[in-house]
Amino acid sequence: MGHAAAASERRKIDDALPSDVWAAGVGRLGPYHRFPAYTWPWFRRRAIVWWPLAIAHGIFVGAWHASSMSTWDHALPLGSLAVFASLLTVSIGPLLAMFARYRRLPYVAEATLVVIAILIGVCLSHLLQEVVAGYHDILMDRLRGRSMHRPRAIETVSQAIAALMGTLPHWITLFLVGGGWELKSYFGERRLLAEYDRRQDLHALRRDKAETDLRLAVLQAQIEPHFLFNTLASIRSLVRLDPERAEATISALSSYLRTTLPKLRRDVGVHSATLGEQIDICASYLELMQIRIGDRLQVSIDVSEALRAIEFPPLLLIPLVENAVKHGVEPKAGPVTIGIHARLIGEGEEQLVQVDVDDDGIGMSEAVGAGVGLANVRAQLERQFDGGATLAINTREAGGVRSRIALPARTR
Repeated sequence: MGHAAAASERRKIDDALPSDVWAAGVGRLGPYHRFPAYTWPWFRRRAIVWWPLAIAHGIFVGAWHASSMSTWDHALPLGSLAVFASLLTVSIGPLLAMFARYRRLPYVAEATLVVIAILIGVCLSHLLQEVVAGYHDILMDRLRGRSMHRPRAIETVSQAIAALMGTLPHWITLFLVGGGWELKSYFGERRLLAEYDRRQDLHALRRDKAETDLRLAVLQAQIEPHFLFNTLASIRSLVRLDPERAEATISALSSYLRTTLPKLRRDVGVHSATLGEQIDICASYLELMQIRIGDRLQVSIDVSEALRAIEFPPLLLIPLVENAVKHGVEPKAGPVTIGIHARLIGEGEEQLVQVDVDDDGIGMSEAVGAGVGLANVRAQLERQFDGGATLAINTREAGGVRSRIALPARTR
């Protein structure tokens, strides 16, 4: 399962939206847009913004009527009714939409019900406004024959509202203040969250690659000194006893360093090397070991040209060869053969490349699979292939040890 899918499953409906999502959405003016539209945290914070406006509108309606008709005893009942109606106007649609959303239906069904809920809220809000207007008409009937005395400021506001309602119809106003404005945020939320999860997934992949590269660099730092120290120690002992072999070892080491270490450093990264390149590094290493150990070490490499082109992460094969030399060749008095063989197993997308490093040395011991290099190989296989690759170390039927890596077969 990818990071994005896992993040979507872990995310709860009441969780705050990532800043990349709410900051990019419509309606940045309200803090409630930091939460998914039509949820309880969203509704509570929306109420902080809209309810004071609704209350102010209701009070204004009562005060406007009272000041215009000089009947302040009407202000409280009309204002209270108008406040109640205004609060429901900004709340009914969102509450109904919340009910639809918390049912956690499939997205299409949920979105349909959310839109219907907002439209029902608009219709109910219209009926509430009609109730307020009807009550106002009743009050006006009681004052029939009395002219309205409106201050200039009230007259100006009244004219402005009338002009506004001429360009912005009553139904559109109810739709906007009744939760319809947030529909755009609601419909954009799903897309923005998906984009956010994709960005997080990409960031995680880059972070994992950086961590993998660091681990590979650490592994390289572990391998190179170990190999170099052993070789230099061998040269030191050969300088006096066998100068010709010492000279041959130095020449082989120089060739190895010129050809393999720059390639090793260049290829530090995930899936940036081929099996053929890693085989060449191992072959150079074994050539040095043959000079150091002598004729009792034989090498057999069986890897076809087609398999050499397959991707193979760097620094994963040579620890197996080093392990075979250290635990299979060096402790045994007689001749030993190290073989490297590769083949494809399986078919299609499930096809694996299987690489065996065999030796007919002294066989299994507790130290064979306990090295730092092998632990790093296992960790890298798990990190890079997420369970799709394996490392197995077992006793061979013919004697000795077989180290086997199997990983997905991909051609660069």
